[in-house]
Amino acid sequence: MTDVDKHVDVDAILEAYAWKTFRDAVGIKKSGLDAFKHLEREEAEFTIDRRRLVLIHGDPDYKSMQLSGAKPNTIFKSVFTNNTSQPQAYSLKTERTSESIVGVVREQGFMIGAEAELTLKTPCEIAELKTGFKHETHFNNLNETTKSEILSWSVDSNIMVPPGAQTEAAIVIEELNYNGSYSLQSTLSGVVTIVIKRVKDGALVLPVTANIATIFQDSMNSSKKFQHVAIEDRKVKIQSKGHCHFQFAMKQYVELKELSTPRDMSKEYQRMNLQGI
Repeated sequence: MTDVDKHVDVDAILEAYAWKTFRDAVGIKKSGLDAFKHLEREEAEFTIDRRRLVLIHGDPDYKSMQLSGAKPNTIFKSVFTNNTSQPQAYSLKTERTSESIVGVVREQGFMIGAEAELTLKTPCEIAELKTGFKHETHFNNLNETTKSEILSWSVDSNIMVPPGAQTEAAIVIEELNYNGSYSLQSTLSGVVTIVIKRVKDGALVLPVTANIATIFQDSMNSSKKFQHVAIEDRKVKIQSKGHCHFQFAMKQYVELKELSTPRDMSKEYQRMNLQGI
């Protein structure tokens, strides 16, 4: 099964059904379609009215969610120098940002037109950590594999430096990574209308209106390639699945280290083309 087969093209199924209905109707006497009996598929255009089509996404089922462990990431460093004979207090105030990332690799699903919508609710074990993730993450097409959010971190700390010493202060953000797999069921129900027109002059050929379950049943009767599609109670149920990755900062802290060998900060500032304060 190819990647295309693994992602059901809903519009292609609707168009194929409408064209089949048209070709069947052409052979019926008094159908009023005599003017179009020689119309070829490539000479027709399809307009799909989905206003009465209802799409509902179920909650994702996450499996094999594994924590790869905390990873400290230093996002800022500063050195405080005390050249006096008394302890000195210095103020460290800054704001930095980190990026929270949700990534997906889709194995199967569906697309409607150019969109292949996928909505993943944040797993409970991650949401409980108050990581800054939104309640849901939306992916709109097959080429969209990552979504990110920016989280701001503020620091306001007092740093005590002993007499004649240097203290290095580092702001560290601890990141966590979760990897696992997801599966969810989406349900299509309702009625759609597919309007067939002739391309060269825009002439109306035939409007076809049918229940989405009827359309899919007809397609499934002629093809067995969509094994992740089922029809129940006049509703089309499509199973989506794939792998997911969550990366986020869980906490921050200030790490202090007294430098045993005093650092010549003037050279550091010259190297960075900055002036020391």
